[in-house]
Amino acid sequence: MNDTQVKQSHNKVKVLGVGVASTELVEVLTKVDEFVRKNHKLKLIVTVNPEFVMLAQEDEEFKKILNGADLAIADGVGLKLAGVRNIVPGRRIVEALLQKGYKVFYLGSRVASEMAKKYGGAYDDGEKSIRAGERESKRIVAKINKYKPDILLVAYGAPWQEKWLWANRSKIKAKVGMGVGGAFDYLTGRVKLPPEWINKIGLEWLWRLVHERWRWRRQLRLLRFVWLLGKNFIFTK
Repeated sequence: MNDTQVKQSHNKVKVLGVGVASTELVEVLTKVDEFVRKNHKLKLIVTVNPEFVMLAQEDEEFKKILNGADLAIADGVGLKLAGVRNIVPGRRIVEALLQKGYKVFYLGSRVASEMAKKYGGAYDDGEKSIRAGERESKRIVAKINKYKPDILLVAYGAPWQEKWLWANRSKIKAKVGMGVGGAFDYLTGRVKLPPEWINKIGLEWLWRLVHERWRWRRQLRLLRFVWLLGKNFIFTK
């Protein structure tokens, strides 16, 4: 079986070369709690959706990071087409973590300060660190390490948030690091949350597209994702 086929073993699924866990929210939270209690080195969590999978087809570094993460969670209803049974939206994970009373640091978003004000914790906008290089990263890492959070939430957007966490994982004094994309916008109310029935039928991506029309180019990756799955299904039969 080649690297682009879909493979499943117990609750783990490999989709076009990217491994994800088919799991429930409660299992994710149990694992995070274990990371926080038992580990002294940063554990990396990634939330993998079809867009991540497609980015990984073009970016070997990103694929390596996704497959090297300590926990890769299936996020995005499109992954069900690849045999993933359970989907856990990243936004729901962040929301649940914030309710558990962990010490949290928010990084890399214009609304990081709003997150800290609403949910408690420390922050740095840090957006320039993607482009400003090592000096800015050192400043941010020093600020994080002074606070020593249980959870570090990074909102640079993919794949930059995962690449920054991966590059600095040995330097950061936090228990868990996770890229969160646009979750801060939802949780601070800057972006309207979809109704629950939208979530239940798996159309949160469409809701976001309607309310954030600039995303339409990114949604083209979903079409290519479906096409690649179909192609692999045909040629591996």
